[in-house]
Amino acid sequence: MSCPAPLSRPVVLSIAGADPSSGAGLQADLLTGAAMGVHVCTALTAWTVQDSRGVLRVQTLDAADTRAQLETLLADFSVAAVKIGLIGSLPMAEMLRDFLLVRCDLPLVIDPIWRAGGGQELADAALLDFLRVELLPLARIATPNLPEALQLTGADTADGAARAWPGDWLLISDGHGAAAQLDNRLYQRGTLAGRYPQPRLPGSYHGTGCTLSTAIAAGLACGQSVPDAVASSLAFTHAAVAKAYRAGHGQFFPDRWAARP
Repeated sequence: MSCPAPLSRPVVLSIAGADPSSGAGLQADLLTGAAMGVHVCTALTAWTVQDSRGVLRVQTLDAADTRAQLETLLADFSVAAVKIGLIGSLPMAEMLRDFLLVRCDLPLVIDPIWRAGGGQELADAALLDFLRVELLPLARIATPNLPEALQLTGADTADGAARAWPGDWLLISDGHGAAAQLDNRLYQRGTLAGRYPQPRLPGSYHGTGCTLSTAIAAGLACGQSVPDAVASSLAFTHAAVAKAYRAGHGQFFPDRWAARP
């Protein structure tokens, strides 16, 4: 999938944290959007101290400051889709719920991040409960990996998590298993709607979830259906991982530009 290149482009609004290594977070969203042919506006929820080896510190912004960013951007840009990544705090989540409730027409993609790729916890129990009850039902699609889906639902399997999921569309990505094939599964209201097997690539990668969720938001912004956006975004993310490079001493970074459609 790629949008045409007219004088204007579809706009995706990414609400997430900043990653100074540029492997994940808002920086990864910008790189992904550029490769997918959309313009990405960013609203910062938190700044982090991290590199390719892990997260050392997370500092969440005051929710009022993030809301001011959102109001300013939406007063100027015709946003076609919204993506939420790292939220950072319960007050931030509450603000986002209130802000989005009056904008239910915007396709919303939620990447329910509660743990960094290096294993660091990024959300406490209260935030996870609020995410499950208040925010996920607002999403057009959520994109947890399998451990995230199981944690959020208390289920033991992907199918069980889908049946307990509180939203509409659900893509459970299979990047943390050991089988030779990835078994990515798309559900709608608990019913399996598609399976997307892909060869599992060796190595450890930084920012794959951010890449996938932003690519889906780009697809929705360009008018794709949810299944079509998922299919093209999984292919894009897999291609970016296949061309990943090592910038630091830790995880590899997907090459989004090399994978552009």
